[in-house]
Amino acid sequence: MDKIYFVEDSQPDRMNYVNELSGFNHDIASVSRSLLMELMDKNRVKGVEKRTHKRFQVNNDAFALIRPAAAEQIRVTDRSMAEIACSVYRSKPVRFGRIDDISLGGLSFSYITGEERSSQSLVLDILVAGSGFYLDNLTFKNIADFEMDDGFAINSFKMRLNRVQFKKPEPAAMMKLKHFVENYSVSRA
Repeated sequence: MDKIYFVEDSQPDRMNYVNELSGFNHDIASVSRSLLMELMDKNRVKGVEKRTHKRFQVNNDAFALIRPAAAEQIRVTDRSMAEIACSVYRSKPVRFGRIDDISLGGLSFSYITGEERSSQSLVLDILVAGSGFYLDNLTFKNIADFEMDDGFAINSFKMRLNRVQFKKPEPAAMMKLKHFVENYSVSRA
């Protein structure tokens, strides 16, 4: 005997369904929407992927920097790590942290919370100090910014994860972004 389920969003007239289906060899049952989701075979029903670009895991030495657009650009060519660090500090970053993953459409990075210092127009820079890679002045849209649960209460620093979407990079910036993905990341399975 087959079992037929119908979802109860609003109370349907069960007797109508039972009368209509009584001539068939079926068992009639109603379920709530949440129970219906549990009954579905999770191996066959999968969520629809909304991303248009493949995501890549990024090497540990790549950083994202959100800074005021009017701030001085960071110079990385022929600079020591200390000089690059000073340049980053002088740019008065609003957020600065290690990139977790990236696609041609956006990226996510972890950062330590601090004081939000700017109400100016902001831009995103990507920096790999060890190799001298620097992609600057990307316009972006914040998608999500939330506190990460690290599970350890050792320090008072709060880690956050910021997800951003790039806003139509210029062709030269897109070429540099593709170079970054090809050379500083690995595919996510």
